[in-house]
Amino acid sequence: MKRSITLVAVVFVAMAVSFAAGQQVQSSRASGPRKQVIQPPNYRPTPSPLSPAILVGDTLYLSGATGGDPKDGELVKGGFGPEFRQIMSNLQTVLKSADMDLSDVVAVTAYIDDMANYNQFNEIYRQYFKADPLPTRSTVAVKELARGAHLELTMTAVRSRK
Repeated sequence: MKRSITLVAVVFVAMAVSFAAGQQVQSSRASGPRKQVIQPPNYRPTPSPLSPAILVGDTLYLSGATGGDPKDGELVKGGFGPEFRQIMSNLQTVLKSADMDLSDVVAVTAYIDDMANYNQFNEIYRQYFKADPLPTRSTVAVKELARGAHLELTMTAVRSRK
């Protein structure tokens, strides 16, 4: 009989500890970083259904951006160079809305519709990213991009602790 009571007590304690641990996990999940949409005012460079960026804690995930004018969404004229500069202007607007700038960018992914533009891409890229350490980067050639764009960039930024 005493052994049965001891066994029941051990099972009860184990269940209580398990329940408390589960509550702690749920509690920490509930108090963890929340997603916050970063949407600059009057900013709509694409008709696509997306958030320009999502901030989670100190990390900002920026959507893929093409060279659309932020007022009307139309792709800027002039080809690769003007599109690239418009993309960078747009992304800097989004970064600024999250109280960040290009120095906070840690990763860039570039989708280029023609690798013949790769050298021009690097030249323009270096005009914006000048200081070491440079962000990590992947550059991928693609068959085509939305709306006939020549380039699409996506970035991840982490707010610096100053």
